[in-house]
Amino acid sequence: MAFLRTFGLGLLFLSKASLIRANPVVTVRNGSYEGLFLPGFEQDLFLGMPYAQDTGGPNRFRTPQSLNEEWNGTRPAKVYSNACPDQNIVNELEYGMSENCLSINVVRPARLSDTAGLPVMLWIHGGSYQYGSSGMPNYNLTYLVQKSVEINMPIVGCSINYRKGGWGNMYSREIQGSGNTNLALRDMRKALAWIQENIGSFGGNSSAVTIWGESAGSFAVGQLLMSYGGRTDGLYHRSIQESGSASTAWYNGSDWYQPIYDKIVDQVNCGSAIDTLECLRTVEYDTLYPFMNSSAIAGPGFYPTVDGDIIPNYPTELLHSGRFAHIPHLYGTNSDEGTDNAPIGVINTDDDLRNYLLYETGFDFPNTTVSRIMDLYPDDPAQGIPLNTGTERFADRGWQYKRVAAIVGDVFYHAPRLDDARHYAQHSPTYIYRFNTRPWVSAANTTMGELAPAYVGVQHFSEVAFVFNNPTTVGPWPEYQALSDMMSSQWIHFVYGGDPNGEGLPRWPLYNASVAGQNLVLQTEAQGGSYVEDDTYRLAGREYLIQWARRRHV
Repeated sequence: MAFLRTFGLGLLFLSKASLIRANPVVTVRNGSYEGLFLPGFEQDLFLGMPYAQDTGGPNRFRTPQSLNEEWNGTRPAKVYSNACPDQNIVNELEYGMSENCLSINVVRPARLSDTAGLPVMLWIHGGSYQYGSSGMPNYNLTYLVQKSVEINMPIVGCSINYRKGGWGNMYSREIQGSGNTNLALRDMRKALAWIQENIGSFGGNSSAVTIWGESAGSFAVGQLLMSYGGRTDGLYHRSIQESGSASTAWYNGSDWYQPIYDKIVDQVNCGSAIDTLECLRTVEYDTLYPFMNSSAIAGPGFYPTVDGDIIPNYPTELLHSGRFAHIPHLYGTNSDEGTDNAPIGVINTDDDLRNYLLYETGFDFPNTTVSRIMDLYPDDPAQGIPLNTGTERFADRGWQYKRVAAIVGDVFYHAPRLDDARHYAQHSPTYIYRFNTRPWVSAANTTMGELAPAYVGVQHFSEVAFVFNNPTTVGPWPEYQALSDMMSSQWIHFVYGGDPNGEGLPRWPLYNASVAGQNLVLQTEAQGGSYVEDDTYRLAGREYLIQWARRRHV
């Protein structure tokens, strides 16, 4: 039923044409898959195809292992695979959940030959590196592929599952010593290798692959750009980052992870084993699962680490030394990112804010630095976040809610984006946006919806529905649909030529077209339409936070 919900009208209104045209069959290196033909979209779908072996048992906490089987006949590729393990029970109910989860989905225009050579977009889902799945309805690629056909720039859309939380980012001396670090990123590279080997069979061009993600997916894109000090190995050729940087994420080391690892080892009775990591591979999934809960661990959860290998140094060091992939970049943030991270109802005074920044964030900023940040971000609601909400404080969320939202949004998103853009643009064509339209949100269990609350503003994740061009999540208003048509077209143009400009689209300058840097502000015509701005908003604060980023161990 999850599949039916995800593809909505494309499946619910199957016509007689589906009985006439057979489902598509594609042969890859290992064997053949039968997908689904969607007559409503004139598309072929291939869902849940493994790009690596089951990660359970002997492959648990191990780098992804290549598929080592071939088969005769045809295997079905008609439903999403299980989600990789996390603590979000919705994923288990919708798609199933297991360690046999490393899968790829391919959506293409119908009737493609294997010589079509269309550009490929690979979506890497977000979820703070702790949860999420490629099968979530928000990530339905059918509408974006449909838009690409409408503008005569057809693409092949792909999405993947990868290991999350401790399953994909566990760290300890044992893991470091065995070379099985940063499994989530290694999963992504394995999926990209699968694309290189197989996407031609689906009509895709393995020499025109764009890696694309939002939130943790955007962190991952930034980290992939820096993998092995900027070595692409021909796996990807353009990047799109939506709301997140390699230096947004956390990079705790063994001093933080080792007690977590040791506790799990003891909880599953592996403490007396000679090789505790090998012992963990013998534990039944149902026994281990309850002890892997990221949310039960104090701190930010499980993230990639600086392992000296796939991540050879802090991201800021790699960035500033030019050790990242020099390919075209499209990258941006939403105006009010900070409302997603701001504490609710507790920051009412200067002392509350100081204590929060000193002791409750993990930023490791000295007292004098916190004082300077508070000077740069005064208690003036007109300067706070959400943007353009004047003197309104949203006081039920804390008297200084807008102040702390501005700070944490800049720490995690706007300051890293500024730093990235400046260095990306020194080496490659770089296009930067600021998304500025408050999203429509659907009401629970109904087909109704409304504008997102003013206190969250243009929050984190706001742009996703617009890029995916999904009418069920963009909202019913014509100006929203028009903005979505525009943005999805810009993304597709970029995938084709490394440039989001095109006929009928607003002029989007290169970031370094001015000394200050230039952003394209993306918003509806009712708001005045999209326009170009110098990248100078809250500049003094962002500049200062860039200087202190290393104290966050990034």
